[in-house]
Amino acid sequence: MVEKKQYNGLDVVKVLLAVAVAARHMIQIFYPVESKWRLLIGAWLSNLAVPVFFIIAGFFLFRKVEENDKEGGKKAVLSYCGRILRLYFLWSVFYLPIDYLNWYHGQDKNIGTAVIYYIQSFLFSSTTVQLWYLPALMTACFMVWLGYRKGLKVWHLTMIGGVLFFVGCIGDNWYFNQQLPKGVYQFLMGYVRYFMTMRNGVFYGCFFVALGFWFARTKKQFPFLPMVIGFVMSMGLMLYEVIHCSSTNMVFSSAPAAFFLFAAASQVQIKNRKLYPRLRRMSEWIYLSHVYFFHLYVWTARWNPFPPTKKGITISILVPMMLFSWCMAYLSECQHFQWVKKLI
Repeated sequence: MVEKKQYNGLDVVKVLLAVAVAARHMIQIFYPVESKWRLLIGAWLSNLAVPVFFIIAGFFLFRKVEENDKEGGKKAVLSYCGRILRLYFLWSVFYLPIDYLNWYHGQDKNIGTAVIYYIQSFLFSSTTVQLWYLPALMTACFMVWLGYRKGLKVWHLTMIGGVLFFVGCIGDNWYFNQQLPKGVYQFLMGYVRYFMTMRNGVFYGCFFVALGFWFARTKKQFPFLPMVIGFVMSMGLMLYEVIHCSSTNMVFSSAPAAFFLFAAASQVQIKNRKLYPRLRRMSEWIYLSHVYFFHLYVWTARWNPFPPTKKGITISILVPMMLFSWCMAYLSECQHFQWVKKLI
């Protein structure tokens, strides 16, 4: 029996990027406006995470689709989308106490307004800062698969996704959308009023999931060193963009940076160990649970031995988060805690 290939380099990349996302949200809340880390992590490094996550998800999903091509991969895609939808419902429930506290301590105490806003956020964005990725991933995977099922080639899907990503980058960033013609800008504002954001599966996810599909389909071998050089150059371009164009969410140059990083990491040959699947699960726990550790820090601040400095806050939040995620990933490997796997 041929051993299934493990992509351990991708597991390492995933956990590092998940920590970057958690650090981004922590910095946005707890660090002063003038902090350099708002730029370096909050707007630069962390914006690489979601594109890479989309590519990885598309890569592994559409490898299954290719293996089941006689059925068009329908079972694999619907099963995957169903799992993502269940996770979104589950973690939205987990965050209900936080949603309630945010509403209770907010200025607008109108229950009707809060319920309408919650429903709108749940459907078109998310009720918690990081959970938007789940419905975006589900939407993107389904749209790319549907296009494939209808006869579109992978390069068609990538091109269409690229156009949507371009439109999303323009619409998401005030630096660009302020330069749009008045009629187009008003249309954009009308869209945002109802759909809230362009950082979703349509304008953000489709392109990168389609790239993952392309990686799953292509038989090309990407030489490691040129991919690393391309990644470094793309990250330099990305830094220039976030500085000069104030891109903080959807960044044009994240596309080549994510492409080169995935291509390089997928070629890394590391001996298989239990560590790497554990890191993969750990990355998912970090991404989904990290907002709770912000609140835990606030709730326990009076007993915290660390001073409320940037270093003290970072240690107080990230260390418990990492330990918790490691423990949950480890528990999921134990026979009596297999149910833990269903939470991520």
